[in-house]
Amino acid sequence: MKKLAIAALIFLISLTLLSGCAKKEDYAIKVNSQVVSRESYNAKLKVAKDYYTKQGLDFSNEQGQETLANVQSQVLEELISSKLISQEIAKNKWDVNNLEVSKQIEALKNQLPNKDYKFWLDEQAITNGDVVNYYTFTTNAAKDVTVTDQEIKQYFDANFSNYGGQQEQVKARHILVKTEQEALDIIKQLKAGADFATLAKEKSIDTGSKDAGGDLGYFPKGQMVAEFEAAAFSQKINEIPDKPVKTEYGYHVIQVEDHKQAVIPDFEKVKDNVKTDALAYAKTQKIQSYYTKLRHDAKVEYAEDLKPSSAK
Repeated sequence: MKKLAIAALIFLISLTLLSGCAKKEDYAIKVNSQVVSRESYNAKLKVAKDYYTKQGLDFSNEQGQETLANVQSQVLEELISSKLISQEIAKNKWDVNNLEVSKQIEALKNQLPNKDYKFWLDEQAITNGDVVNYYTFTTNAAKDVTVTDQEIKQYFDANFSNYGGQQEQVKARHILVKTEQEALDIIKQLKAGADFATLAKEKSIDTGSKDAGGDLGYFPKGQMVAEFEAAAFSQKINEIPDKPVKTEYGYHVIQVEDHKQAVIPDFEKVKDNVKTDALAYAKTQKIQSYYTKLRHDAKVEYAEDLKPSSAK
């Protein structure tokens, strides 16, 4: 009888422990010991799921489950971000009634479809307080940022196509094959007069361009892998190369059909616009850097069932 009683006690303890492990905590996450509720998490998750469902995603299949895992992770990060921002505002005693903050919120409202701010808040599962906090944070995090004349010019040099200019670009076709010998045979046929587009349709393994005869359209520097770009921008128009170009994708036979040189606008005429954009870019960089440090230093505790795989 005594053995049975002990066995029964052990069984009851086991049940209690198991039920305790299975029970969901009443919070989703804790950020620097401050709780973010399950209710907040579930509300944002529902909004995200509703959006994807309207796009035709089925969460019951394998792809849907993978997407759901990513969505859950994104929702948790958004909640962490919101909490960190509110904590930083409180710590620094930043004024949420700042005039600059109010101006930015009004600008946001004017950009919304039908200017329905409340509908937009509900759609995003956020509050007006969240929006106020966001703009309070960004305004204060970047309030001391300035740009020098040199930085303005550097921004212009990197982005002059945004101000009526045009980057250097080429228009090219290519035929991609697996081996060098295949590419050399194609070059031989082209030099004998074969049509490039026809061979591309027959032989190229680049499914994105083969049906268009290997046509890649116009592209500036920075879009293609380095080896391909170097060859395309140095090759003469309509020239058939003697050798193919090897990249991580295979061997390319390239034909350049047009080459447009860069057109650089008058910097002095657009300097004011460039300064505005350069300052906005510098502020964005500062805000991102500021937040990255907050996130790195934050102590985040997840409810057991919501832990990312990296935190388990």
